[in-house]
Amino acid sequence: MADSSGRGAGKPPAVGPSTARGARSKGRTQDGSGLDKGNLQSTLLEGHDTALSDLDLSAIHDKSVVRKTPQLKKKSKKAELSSSSAVSEKSPDLLQAMEMMESQTLLLTLLTVKMENGLSAFEEQAEKNLEILCKEKEKLQKKAYELKRRLLLCQKKKELEDFLDVQIEMLSPLEAVASRFREQYKTFAIALDTTRHELPVKSVHLDGDRQLFLDELQQELKTTRHLLGELGIGSSEDNAKAFNVLRELREVIQKKDLELRRSVDQVLELSAEASKEAALINQDVWEEAQGPEALSRWYFNPKEATDGETQEEIRSPLGHDEL
Repeated sequence: MADSSGRGAGKPPAVGPSTARGARSKGRTQDGSGLDKGNLQSTLLEGHDTALSDLDLSAIHDKSVVRKTPQLKKKSKKAELSSSSAVSEKSPDLLQAMEMMESQTLLLTLLTVKMENGLSAFEEQAEKNLEILCKEKEKLQKKAYELKRRLLLCQKKKELEDFLDVQIEMLSPLEAVASRFREQYKTFAIALDTTRHELPVKSVHLDGDRQLFLDELQQELKTTRHLLGELGIGSSEDNAKAFNVLRELREVIQKKDLELRRSVDQVLELSAEASKEAALINQDVWEEAQGPEALSRWYFNPKEATDGETQEEIRSPLGHDEL
């Protein structure tokens, strides 16, 4: 406002930043194109304020250079000169701003370094804590698996105990039957062991290989022998004694059988002789009762004897029909 009032009063313009700013404002109000160019130039210079110290403005006042350059270069150099003068006028503010920016940049750099150091330390601590947590997690998982396994084993054991209790309850009435079956099976095993060499094997049909069947049978016999040994059945001494007794008994039975057969044959012979004698005696009595005439008809003329007589008239004295 002071600069504009001075120009309106006809005072000569004073040299300083206020006059430069007034000139720029006047140029902007009179020529729009000049406003755009000034804005672009000042913006370009302010954006690249770090390169101001490298500018060499001594060549601008060189007359030889001005004479040799074309008119366009002169205009551009004049614009650069005006802008550089404006920048030089603003240099205290720019330096202060630059110092502030540098201090802020330094503070930001320090804060960044501190944050990075703190972040690295925090990352290391976090990694250590994570490793500790992973180890603790593995321990807890192992412990949980072990507890789960024990729980499953306890449940399985409990189920087996319940199942065994049910089996014992169901099989307890069969204990007496099992003892009786043991005795019967012992007797059967002794008899089978005694007579196994006399069992017929010719008519036995074997499916598949005979040697394989014999091997399987041998394995089953071993299992049976083991089970009999657990039950206390089939000891060698008892089997030997029983075998001797059974052999003696068989010899006695064979002798008695032979004697019985002889006695039966003799009885049959005696019975046949007695029947023959009885028949002869009966025939003699009957012949005496009938007389010689009847005998002559029967023996010499059997047709005549049978024509006039019936079956009832021809009877023996003993009351039997004579055939």
